[in-house]
Amino acid sequence: MKKGLSYPVRVKNVHNHEKSKNYPDRYPTNSDSIGIEIVGSYNKANKVYESVNAKQNLSLKWLVNELLTHLKLQNSDIYRHPDVSYKQPSEAKSANW
Repeated sequence: MKKGLSYPVRVKNVHNHEKSKNYPDRYPTNSDSIGIEIVGSYNKANKVYESVNAKQNLSLKWLVNELLTHLKLQNSDIYRHPDVSYKQPSEAKSANW
């Protein structure tokens, strides 16, 4: 990244460079992906999200399997949000599909 530019400008430049590539040579973007939100509390003191509970994981497993089947996706097409974006590492850490 070019020195002297603000962080938001550098992030936007990286995003623009990456979106010019075809998938799977880049991570998916908001325009060609589906996000699944699992709601949980955030502990500000420890800076971590609570673990996904059993019912959430059961629902997630069902939903991901439906998406894999109906959209003809592979397991390699599934990403945790912190792995593809600037998010807290604890987000969806305990999600299990």
